[in-house]
Amino acid sequence: MEKFSKKEKIALVVFGLILLAIIFQMLIRVNILEIGTARIAPLEVAEIDLSGNLLNQPGVRLSASSLNQNNQSPDRLIDGNSQSFWHIALDQVGEPAWVMADFGAGKKFAVRAMAALPREDIPRQFFRSAQLLGSDDGENWIPVSSVILWGTPRRAGWWKWEFENELAYRYYQLLITDGHEGGDFYSMAGLAFFE
Repeated sequence: MEKFSKKEKIALVVFGLILLAIIFQMLIRVNILEIGTARIAPLEVAEIDLSGNLLNQPGVRLSASSLNQNNQSPDRLIDGNSQSFWHIALDQVGEPAWVMADFGAGKKFAVRAMAALPREDIPRQFFRSAQLLGSDDGENWIPVSSVILWGTPRRAGWWKWEFENELAYRYYQLLITDGHEGGDFYSMAGLAFFE
């Protein structure tokens, strides 16, 4: 049996390292190694108790990267009506979208769970992957958790993600990077943050 040349050994080692890196990234994506703070696989819940939703407190202000029409503003995310929704501007489809919550001066919360509701008539317009970010000033953001839903929602039901977070922030931003509708995000009907 012939021995490998020095160049062939180096090439095999490099190939092996690349293969290990690919496998490691795949394990992280499905959260088998439980690296990071997020539970990547959300829980689908038929009914959700929204009484503890931090976004329903007096004085909370919601803003968004854009809206399609005045009746599709981010305030629709907390109006309790599953048929209303926030929809991004059509000229911003394909770009990252965000919704931001400001709890107000002197108010901070350590958000440890998030729930979101797809649009009732077109649930596939929901997000696929996002980041929940926290901030004390609304400008400098710190990652709190990844928020991922791999499978396309087939109906309008609440999805809930739980994660570890000990830091309290005044501002939280859900930064949506892609969606299920041909890879793009368009709309969402409900949003809730919990301690």
